[in-house]
Amino acid sequence: MIWGILGIFIIFSFNAQSAFAHTPDFEITTTEDILKFCEFFYEEYQLLGIYDLTLQHPQFPNLRACAILYNHVAWNSTHEARNIVLIAEIEKYLGDSSYIKDRHIVISDIIPDWAKREARLWVNGENQDAGFAYVVRTMLEAGILKLDFIEKNCDGNEICLKEGDFIKYSHFDKFGNISTIKHTVKSIINEEITLTVEKISDEGKIKEEITLEKNGLIKNDECCEYYEFVVPTQISLGDKISNNLKIVSETTHIFENQMKQSWYATDTTGQNTKVIDKNTGLVFLYEHHETTVLSVGEKTKITDTNFFDSKYNIEEHQIKIPEWLKKTTVWLLDERIPEEEYLRAIENLISRNIIKV
Repeated sequence: MIWGILGIFIIFSFNAQSAFAHTPDFEITTTEDILKFCEFFYEEYQLLGIYDLTLQHPQFPNLRACAILYNHVAWNSTHEARNIVLIAEIEKYLGDSSYIKDRHIVISDIIPDWAKREARLWVNGENQDAGFAYVVRTMLEAGILKLDFIEKNCDGNEICLKEGDFIKYSHFDKFGNISTIKHTVKSIINEEITLTVEKISDEGKIKEEITLEKNGLIKNDECCEYYEFVVPTQISLGDKISNNLKIVSETTHIFENQMKQSWYATDTTGQNTKVIDKNTGLVFLYEHHETTVLSVGEKTKITDTNFFDSKYNIEEHQIKIPEWLKKTTVWLLDERIPEEEYLRAIENLISRNIIKV
């Protein structure tokens, strides 16, 4: 079961760039390819562990399934039958390679057969909530399930944050090293905003908390340091957003296939620039160049956020599926309700936060 879902996501995204610029350059169409895929990431798994490995490679969220093989007694074996044993382990969950191809989703309003098979396993207790959640998530990614975008409404000269907001960036330093940075709003109490900050690189993982005032000022012993990734709203052309950066023009930025009206900010040297969403103050891109001539420098670019929509919650350990949904799913599988009605019901439950996947 879980390998089939892994197959879907790999077929969709094997060419995507990873946070380490470390991604397989082969297509996943057979069980042998799945074994090769897990071997490709094993060294990184040893460094980071399965949890941080999946965080580091968000385009392969089902990498965690490789842990089944990594923990198998045959994984480190040098026996000539090693691959045969591991492939058999894959097929125990997956079936044959045609099952992967059957799960190649195109955007449609029709629930694919593989999803119905997984749903049947779930209602029969043969598939955990996590497995069904991956099915729902994959249909969201494929456009079978659709959620409306809800723009934030931000007022006043304050940073536009609410509890549960998260922002994830990829950071590229001048030496070509790549790391990921994720900020999550943990709490907002009175005038204080507490953020959880996770930084993952090839050196490991660092987790810390920072506290902000509503105007973005970081509360620490140093004077007048402001939060970099969200600026107060209601800024205008010519406004300064820090000691050295000023809004100099309007621009646009494409994020998640949406054209966002943005501000372009720079300093007097032109070596430091930011692209900022007009509506929320969210920083899409921040670049620092060591000289005005050479492009050598650092870049921080947004890769994911829930700022602009009511999309499903993809946070780790946040899966929530009510037990009573199994009864509705049985009605779908027994053709007692139409597929479109079931899809719209799932969309509604996700939007109302009753389902988290």
